[in-house]
Amino acid sequence: MATTTTIHPQFRPPVRAPRRLRPPPYSSFVRYRTHIPVRASAASASASAPAQREAAAGVPWGCEIESLENAASLERWLVDSGLPEQRLAIQRVDVGERGLVALKNIRKGEKLLFVPPSLVITADSEWSCPEVGDVMKRNSVPDWPLLATYLISEASLEGSSRWSNYIAALPRQPYSLLYCLYVLLQDSCGARRILGGFANQGKGNSEDN
Repeated sequence: MATTTTIHPQFRPPVRAPRRLRPPPYSSFVRYRTHIPVRASAASASASAPAQREAAAGVPWGCEIESLENAASLERWLVDSGLPEQRLAIQRVDVGERGLVALKNIRKGEKLLFVPPSLVITADSEWSCPEVGDVMKRNSVPDWPLLATYLISEASLEGSSRWSNYIAALPRQPYSLLYCLYVLLQDSCGARRILGGFANQGKGNSEDN
């Protein structure tokens, strides 16, 4: 039996110069998205603190929380507006801020503070801008945001508002509840007394019901 052998020439691919890969057309966009926002965010963060301080300084009402000058003006205005003599006064307390301090010994059951209804701001108080009050009441705005809007409206009138002395004595930047909790943690005995009083009060209310 005869066999036939066929010889094929060896396959050799053509020699070509290596191709240089070109970057994708969106590479410049990726670089832009990677670097530019970082610089922009850093600039905005560095500018935010001065902007906040400038905004706080531009508030035309309120005072620093430890200001006794505004507190004295408030007390004089309260007396001139019919507030009877009180057993408490606004003074600087141990934590460095303002607080109500007893001027004399207080007996058990004695009234500490009395504010006449004419010096109380409520949801029914008369607005210096009646149009604003009408809009708020027409839309049945709840008491808390209504009172906040009332103070903002009166504060915008500055000296022409009846409540200007009161608004001028409000702290421009009040402390949060976190600061109150921090103070309580420094005085564990005082914290237990306060929390125990709340617990007893709640227990009494539940028994009454």
